[in-house]
Amino acid sequence: MSVNISYKKQSLFLIISIIILFAVVESSARFYEFFIQDCNLENSETLNNIDYFMKRQICYDQQNVIYSYHPVDTIVPNQHFNTININNNGFRGPELLTDVGDEHYRIFMIGGSTIFGSGLTSDKETIPYKLHEKFNNNSDNVEVVNAGISSITSFEELFHIKNNLINLDPDMIIIYDGVNDIGYQRTSEPEIKESDDELKLKNFQKFLRSPVVVYRNFILPLIHYEPVFSPGLDIAKNQNDDVLSNKIASIWNDRMHDFCEFSEKNNFESVIIIQPALYYGNKPLSDYEKSIVLKNEFGEKTFQKMIEYSKNMDNCSLVLNFSNVLENSNENLYIDQVHINDVGHQIIAESIYEKIKPLVNIKN
Repeated sequence: MSVNISYKKQSLFLIISIIILFAVVESSARFYEFFIQDCNLENSETLNNIDYFMKRQICYDQQNVIYSYHPVDTIVPNQHFNTININNNGFRGPELLTDVGDEHYRIFMIGGSTIFGSGLTSDKETIPYKLHEKFNNNSDNVEVVNAGISSITSFEELFHIKNNLINLDPDMIIIYDGVNDIGYQRTSEPEIKESDDELKLKNFQKFLRSPVVVYRNFILPLIHYEPVFSPGLDIAKNQNDDVLSNKIASIWNDRMHDFCEFSEKNNFESVIIIQPALYYGNKPLSDYEKSIVLKNEFGEKTFQKMIEYSKNMDNCSLVLNFSNVLENSNENLYIDQVHINDVGHQIIAESIYEKIKPLVNIKN
């Protein structure tokens, strides 16, 4: 009998020891991820108005947003963090309005991390939300939805428009892009994944979210996790490749024409905006921006080709070249090669408002 009790005690001791060990390792891992792991926001003079802990929180929240790659890059719905809220439809920000009248006007903005809002303290600092506020200073009938997804290109944008956004009664869809197509340099159509096994695993993550030990080192590798990387951080090419540049700009042009034709057939306004970048445009750079700007000849040439193509998009409601939209500000706006702070977002939102307002008025 004593031997049996001894075994029970040993088993209990072993279980307790494993729990304590896991707790220590997990606590250390959480400490590492929040306080030590790289966070590109910390040293940005553009964000000097944000304290250290908030910057760490922003990085932590962005790193823990769950994405699905079925059938293309998508944000898993219903996720809530201190600085980011993902609604029931997988969009950043509040839930879509329901029970609205015939006069309600719904605008979707889609693009990469610049629309999603990387590096921001809340959903309200994103370009779509600021545009929403701008409209609703004068009218309560305009809703602007943030359909941005970090790291997507025009391929994923077009897929989501045709398969998801069109089912949510859009009156206008705004594509805001350029940088990701240039940065990722994809010259063939990405694979559309048919299996939903990955999505099931992604949903299961919500119940096993463990910042480093389990979540990052065990769960994510099982589902072939690909880091959400942005060309805004450090991609820069000093050598131009005209063949590749022409190919990327041509593919982007074809997709934008497809988008505009789709909008005509489905009776919504189509707006295309070529976004600004630190390495391209006439913005007078601050001292800090001069210190971080990276020469990108390939990016400059490809932007130029996209702009030339955009001049012939006569089947769209509106096509805007915003490469110089920040040219009247010499203060710190850029966080890196692409992403900007809330002040820059306000400038862009106001500029978009002035350009698209006539279209919204016509619809109403």
